[in-house]
Amino acid sequence: MPGTALFNFTIHAVIIRYFLGDEWFEAHLLPDAHPNSYLRPDVSAADVDPSYSFRTLELAEMLLNLQFVGGFRRCLEHLALKQIQSGFAELQIGQVLWSRGVPFRYVEDGEDTTVDIIFALPDGADALAEIKCKEADTPYSDATLSRALTKARQQIGKGNEGVVFVKVPGAWVDVAQASARERPDIQLPGPIVETAKAAMRASSRIKKIIFYVAHHAYDPAWGLSSTHVTMEMSNPQNSERWVKDLLGAYDPGRWIRMPELSQRWVD
Repeated sequence: MPGTALFNFTIHAVIIRYFLGDEWFEAHLLPDAHPNSYLRPDVSAADVDPSYSFRTLELAEMLLNLQFVGGFRRCLEHLALKQIQSGFAELQIGQVLWSRGVPFRYVEDGEDTTVDIIFALPDGADALAEIKCKEADTPYSDATLSRALTKARQQIGKGNEGVVFVKVPGAWVDVAQASARERPDIQLPGPIVETAKAAMRASSRIKKIIFYVAHHAYDPAWGLSSTHVTMEMSNPQNSERWVKDLLGAYDPGRWIRMPELSQRWVD
């Protein structure tokens, strides 16, 4: 019935199956999927798994909205090859760029760069962006983050300039949220900030490091809330073209949201 959780999930499932196929959906998103699957629902403690609801909704939204972006099939290939969390991160960063009005495309196999994205600066020039995703169960250490940033610098390449997006697990950041109804206050701990600063001091290739966090909260009496937060850090060595923030304000008109799509059937 329109408006119910089952109806909403059915819409999500139809979209995901369309892009990734029935076999992939059954292998990763059903209760009998592999126990270590990032997308498998956890029904051991309760009838509702907020993480599962959040991820299926988000995946459906990203597939629907980003399908016409150049190189989109590369993300599908990563998901199909069971590179689930990295493929998910590529879509999430695409969501950030698309919803903020930043023109971009995914780099495809055979190009002369190993970064993930080519995007346009405000002056129209192309720039490189590499995405680093730390898996949800990865414990934080300065060395772990430093290695990821060093690898990103190498991928940007000598003589080039670029941005590093780092998707970090929720456990890596400080979150203050009184209830699911309120927007959380998400902050980067000092060690993460200092490690990022050190990486930019060591190289003028990395013009910005943009940390990304996807946070959700659930209240049985109210429902599920989701928040996507970006925290942008700039290299103090930057030239004028890189001084301004890369990401503008979120434009809701550029992003089709699943609740709004579901509502069309109700209306």
